[in-house]
Amino acid sequence: MKNFIFIFFLININNYAQNSKDVKETLPIFPVCELLPEKFHKNCFNETVDEHIQNNFNYPKQAWDNDLEAIVKVRFDIDVDGRITNVIPNSSVVGVSFFEKESLNLAKKLFNDSAKKVVESLPNAIPAKKNNIAIKKTFLVSVKYQIPRQLGLDEVEIPPLFKGCEDKENKKLCFTKFIEAHIVKNFKYPKRAIKKNVEGNVFIQFDMTSNGLYTNFTTIGESRILEDEAYRIMIKLPSFEPAKYKEKYVTTTYGTTISFKLNQ
Repeated sequence: MKNFIFIFFLININNYAQNSKDVKETLPIFPVCELLPEKFHKNCFNETVDEHIQNNFNYPKQAWDNDLEAIVKVRFDIDVDGRITNVIPNSSVVGVSFFEKESLNLAKKLFNDSAKKVVESLPNAIPAKKNNIAIKKTFLVSVKYQIPRQLGLDEVEIPPLFKGCEDKENKKLCFTKFIEAHIVKNFKYPKRAIKKNVEGNVFIQFDMTSNGLYTNFTTIGESRILEDEAYRIMIKLPSFEPAKYKEKYVTTTYGTTISFKLNQ
């Protein structure tokens, strides 16, 4: 189960170079970085590791299904032949209390195995060198396994579902059409706005939570009168089934613009 969004990387390079002007030490170089000037090698190294882990990241299904999260620190070497060796993961499972040591060890193994596999698959590199002699270098990468709790509409696989959208093939389109129809049905131009000749657009944003609630309404508009009307319209939205991401209910942030224009 891949998850490209919720990964955090920290690469620490253990630099054993001596403080001598006569000692010249270079970092390992991945093939993609070879043609870059030396001053860019460190950034290229970090970016290559980052991209590799993102592209090969896999959230253990058993951990995902049981709402387990972890931070795994993976220590590894790039040896004198440029190979990835001595990969040692050490996970800290977070957000869950374990009363049985066996359960904790199983959870740690799930994350350790996943992180170790992705680091071991890093490509070979040109080894680090000290005074033009190949040396082993040790690195540390931290991988964060975190289950998302709040996503945008474009990120979820199944949007919040209103009645009638459950069986639609394009559920996101049904969602937006439902809200558009709701706005038209409930739209009323405020009398105070008509008297004051007030018109304009109101952007309204809110959360549709993982337990089926509407919260955190915010409005931006030309007038407080119009903002209040936009709010009145949207709080009348009916109940819904929360959005889903990889079979888990998540909170979704949604925003839309309501136009208020007087007939001239």
